[in-house]
Amino acid sequence: MAKEPIIADTVEAFRRSILLALLGFTSSFGLIFAILNYYNDNYAAMIGEIAMGSFAFFLIPVVRRTSHLIRWSFIYLVLFNSTMMLILTTPMAAPSVFAWVLLIPILSQMLLGRALGGGVTIVFMAIAYSIYVMRYSESAVNGNPRALFNIAGVAMCIFGFSFIYETSRSRAEKALKRQAYTDPLTGLGNRAYLHERFEEEKTRYERDGSAPAILLLDIDFFKKINDSYGHEAGDNGLKAMSALLIANIRQNDDVFRYGGEEFCVLLANASAQEARDTAEKLRRIVETSSFDESGEALRLTTSIGVASCPGDGTDLQTLLGAADKRLYAAKVAGRNRVVWA
Repeated sequence: MAKEPIIADTVEAFRRSILLALLGFTSSFGLIFAILNYYNDNYAAMIGEIAMGSFAFFLIPVVRRTSHLIRWSFIYLVLFNSTMMLILTTPMAAPSVFAWVLLIPILSQMLLGRALGGGVTIVFMAIAYSIYVMRYSESAVNGNPRALFNIAGVAMCIFGFSFIYETSRSRAEKALKRQAYTDPLTGLGNRAYLHERFEEEKTRYERDGSAPAILLLDIDFFKKINDSYGHEAGDNGLKAMSALLIANIRQNDDVFRYGGEEFCVLLANASAQEARDTAEKLRRIVETSSFDESGEALRLTTSIGVASCPGDGTDLQTLLGAADKRLYAAKVAGRNRVVWA
């Protein structure tokens, strides 16, 4: 079963492309600026730009394949900004060089997000402003109060606009993610969200042995409800089933609409016996509950297949396959029952 694309993958791909473009720019233009500084006898800036350009060049293949993009983005930005601060302190650096500082809030928040990017921005913008004041405070042109206020004002505006943009982008991303991960009828997570949540539980299992389990449920004779009472009644039955499952699982467990009248319950840190007990408990609750349809109480029953990690596998596809076979066995055996082996 192929993993469905998710919003986070798109965002990471965007950030990766931005970082690769910056690395290409740093490695190529670093050499150009190094040559210019050599002819201007600014050897400290030349060495810094050669070192930063070389680092960026060798980082390109790493960034193409890394799964730790934020970590490498942080390392790059810290070194890039530190090199910039070094150049600003050299006696031959012109005031115009400080224009490069205005890139810090844009790049930092674009690559690292609001929190980490904002922190990096505040630290290096403060350092750059301190360097500017120390270098030009005695200058009538560049160090007068109006010039200092203009520089600080422009920097704050760019930081604020970058923060607002990143906030809006983050909210839009979260809204799209909720929409992409949510079944519109029941409000439950869909298959895409199941994949993501299972990966989280699998990582936890590999770290501390907290094994997950899968329950695959199917509403028995669901077609009869649609045929006898209409599709709206069928939709109400799905909603009622969703509410029952959500109300009777643990806080760390999750319910997903797997497709049609099928549901999947992901149990976090559950032994094989606990998974069986939970499945039987849910079966009894569904059996003894009802939902109102035009004044008539309609009852449901469910068949459940159980699969546990690591006994039935450690990846989602294998566990779902085992649970699906047992769900089919439960139906063949007469429905309204749990099968776990």
